[in-house]
Amino acid sequence: MLRPIVTIALREWRSMFLSPLAWTLIGVLFAIVSYMFVGAISRYHEQQFAYGSFGGGASQLPLTDMVVAPMFGNVAVLLLLVLPLITMRLLADEKRHGSWPALASSPITAGQIVLGKYGGLLLFLMMSVGLLSLPAWLLFGFGHPDGGQILSGLIGLLLVSATFGAIGLAASSATDNPMVAAITTFGMLLLLWIASWTGEAAGDRIEKILSYLSLINHYENFLKGVISSADLSYFLLCSAAGLLYARQRLVTERISA
Repeated sequence: MLRPIVTIALREWRSMFLSPLAWTLIGVLFAIVSYMFVGAISRYHEQQFAYGSFGGGASQLPLTDMVVAPMFGNVAVLLLLVLPLITMRLLADEKRHGSWPALASSPITAGQIVLGKYGGLLLFLMMSVGLLSLPAWLLFGFGHPDGGQILSGLIGLLLVSATFGAIGLAASSATDNPMVAAITTFGMLLLLWIASWTGEAAGDRIEKILSYLSLINHYENFLKGVISSADLSYFLLCSAAGLLYARQRLVTERISA
């Protein structure tokens, strides 16, 4: 049961690191995040100096709220932009290059294929997020940040990445064109990101529904250091929905193959 999943996951993980696209995207993202970190530290010192000049004394401005939370928020936006380029080939490539018939006729179930592909993607995302979060831990050299809040933000970023990946996998399962999968993924992620932007114009009941569907509303709680079961359930349900859709697509295509 688990062996095919692990085999597919490791194969997918290795193939990602053999792709120059993945390495290029990670390098560009790390450069952008490092630049944002340096800029945030500079602004923090300027504001701290101004705060002390106006009678703030020796008290410190909230380092984590002013540096880490905005940085993790920007990282999520960057991942929204680049993850569709990584997930677009997960299943679409199998169909495009003609390897899907062989995979469909194998004894491996559709669920194992989906979980294996997703497992490899998760390994890649965990390493990427870990790398992108390194600047946040450097804050301990500048002051006394809230380690719990940093950890909460990191957990939130991992959950956001996992949700992005599951939705990308679902889009990739629906087509044999990677570019179509990338555009579809980006559209779905952007829709979830801005779901609550209609505000009160949508009416109280619809506003509450859209507010719950809005991904950023749940993510912001993690950035504040708040980990709740409602937010955890949201990300897990979104990820599960994406994986179940991908599995059903593969089951349908296997029957018709």
